[in-house]
Amino acid sequence: MHSAAFPERRSRSGSSEPDHLALSAALNENNFRVGLVNMPFASSRRPSIQLGLLQAILAGYDIPAASIYFNLDFGSLIGWEKYESLCHERDFLLGEWLFARAAFAEDAIDPEPFLEHHISEINAVCTDLGCDIDHLVSLRESLLPAFIDDCVKQVEWSQFNVVGFSSIFEQNCAALALARRLKARFPKIVTVFGGANFEDEMGLEYIRALPWINYAVIGEGDQVFPELVRRLVTGEDPGTILGVASRLPDGTIAFAGRAAQIENLDLLPEPAYADYFETAAKRQLPDFVNGQVVSLPIETARGCWWGAKHHCTFCGLNGLGMKFRSKSPARVLSGIDELARQYDTYAFLSVDNILDQSYIGSVFEPLAQQRKDYTFFFEVKANLTPAQLRTLKRGGVRIIQPGIESLDTHALQLMRKGTTRLQNVRLLKWANYYHLVVTWNLLLGFPGECLEDCQKQVATMRLIPHLCPPGYVGRIRLDRFSPNFFDSHRRGFQDVRPIQAYGDIYPHILNHDAIAYFFSYCAPEALLDWAYVELKETVREWQKAWEKEPPFLVFQRGAGRLTFTDGRYRTPARVISFGELEAQVYEACTSRISSANFLLRHLRDKHGSDVSLATVEQVLARFSDLGLVLEEDGEFLGLALPVNQNW
Repeated sequence: MHSAAFPERRSRSGSSEPDHLALSAALNENNFRVGLVNMPFASSRRPSIQLGLLQAILAGYDIPAASIYFNLDFGSLIGWEKYESLCHERDFLLGEWLFARAAFAEDAIDPEPFLEHHISEINAVCTDLGCDIDHLVSLRESLLPAFIDDCVKQVEWSQFNVVGFSSIFEQNCAALALARRLKARFPKIVTVFGGANFEDEMGLEYIRALPWINYAVIGEGDQVFPELVRRLVTGEDPGTILGVASRLPDGTIAFAGRAAQIENLDLLPEPAYADYFETAAKRQLPDFVNGQVVSLPIETARGCWWGAKHHCTFCGLNGLGMKFRSKSPARVLSGIDELARQYDTYAFLSVDNILDQSYIGSVFEPLAQQRKDYTFFFEVKANLTPAQLRTLKRGGVRIIQPGIESLDTHALQLMRKGTTRLQNVRLLKWANYYHLVVTWNLLLGFPGECLEDCQKQVATMRLIPHLCPPGYVGRIRLDRFSPNFFDSHRRGFQDVRPIQAYGDIYPHILNHDAIAYFFSYCAPEALLDWAYVELKETVREWQKAWEKEPPFLVFQRGAGRLTFTDGRYRTPARVISFGELEAQVYEACTSRISSANFLLRHLRDKHGSDVSLATVEQVLARFSDLGLVLEEDGEFLGLALPVNQNW
């Protein structure tokens, strides 16, 4: 299955075919095998694409490997709903604190400082889980160290020469805990770490401070990790590979530089997920947990095409690898079919940071025409048109995460989002029309944001309660690798330091400045909390309305009439009717953002009308007074959704 993905052995590992034969002989002679470990708190709702991809790549070189899903073991142990809730608590490093005792033993920080500094958040978690603080402390101090001990006992680790850990989000302390136990019990095992928690100086610091880590892969590991394994098999030094960090006998760190990026993603195989499904069957993983089905992660692109041009100021994704690369449409389509056949699934979750918009026509239009019933989640840019959203829906996209972030154009400019308030509202409107689930965030607190920006957002929200509310509203984080971080002083951030949780979790043998991804700050030019009180309350009311029967605003067109049914604010709904001229104006600003001059030209070109600009402006003013359109800088967007299903 994988040989076609690696037509040139030399391009993948730097070794020729005779070298490959020598590698095979060495593998057989040493019975060499690689273990790849997925620790809590990775979600139980999907296999690890990081491990699945590495396992498939190793198979392309005839290197035996297995993916071990201890996150599923832990979910089965404590209960799937409770486990999934913990997986989504990422704001204050609760998952890291829970595994800190298991990771650092007698060097671990006592639990009390963390509890004291995060008492309100912990109380909320306890309410959600139906437990008390003592239960969380018991997990940390006894159950989780025992769980790590069980991880060591239940696997025949002597069969593995190399054990690799992918560490993203809050997997770090759990992975460090198991690696420490393994090195103590099986000192000959070579431990290798990689993933977002080991980007740049973070990985170098973990290598420096923690002797139970042999190597860290910094950057993309698709080429680096197989070459590292090959050198271990043949007795060569992996420490000279570009992208590999290691500790020298004198305690210094050997690191030649970040790994090169993969340029041609088409050469990568589809991830190997069989070990996930085998473990899921053994642990009796439910089909649904907290309303979520199991989805297969897919990767169609890396980097961010927008960020490569205008890096959003708050975004710390992609580490130092923003360059956008995407698979060919044919490769995407064949890969989806291959995974669906192999794992008997229809549900896919894209791990891409942003949708390659050329796929709308080249991937999702063919899927729609073929009437395939796959479903997808994708992150998208918020400037998608109604026609593009329609194609995505027909092609199987069911959930999108657009980079909306704000409903104010000035705030969006501060973020370098490249969108406007009207574009964001248009996305929400047409996603609603095409029955797409939208998950989006509302970010606050950018230096330079003013009170008028907040007031405009509140006014906008009160016009669109019939559209999907944000799932999260809060101040921005300061993330490593974001422009706000590496250019913090110029962007208005002062006193930048790791968030308090790092000091409450990680012992001082580690340099917290080097390992932190989240940072606290002061921003004298940002608004104070009181400025957001009305906005946050408006969002809460908006979210509450959507928990029941969502508000609505629709229009109907026919027989020279335009009729609105407005159920945004009152019961029974208000019905408002207009004539043919108003119908033509509203229809023209329904799917696109239009100025009065454009609407005038549209009426004259399409209908031969002799209507005046003043008349068009009067119609728009009437619509504005009734809250039926949204206006900004002389441009208008209709807010009502068509009742007609043929748009």
